[in-house]
Amino acid sequence: MNVRQWGPPVFWAAFILLLTSIPGSDIPHVGFLSFHASDKLVHATMYGIFAWLATRALTRSGQPLLRSILLVILGIMVFGALDEWHQQFIPGRSMDLFDWLADLSGATIGTIVAIVAAGTRERREV
Repeated sequence: MNVRQWGPPVFWAAFILLLTSIPGSDIPHVGFLSFHASDKLVHATMYGIFAWLATRALTRSGQPLLRSILLVILGIMVFGALDEWHQQFIPGRSMDLFDWLADLSGATIGTIVAIVAAGTRERREV
């Protein structure tokens, strides 16, 4: 495993698990959005970054594009579900289907951004 390629997505996955292990009473609330809206935005952003990093690592390791997309989406689908399940054991946190759907939405967007960025980079190199 190439640490330069896989270090960032592994670090980001650990960061997500660290953040989702914080008890609910210790989570700061953002004042400009309702809690529900800001919570889903945070989920989508965190998992979008995770998917972007993972897609970039897979495509740079020589995996075919379609396989990379499927591996990232399926992997994040499982990771997000396990993360939601784990949160039910954290005081003040709960498992939420809509959080998981926000995770998947962010992962899809992050994967698309990584693919578009890779295509743009390849066109510039030609």
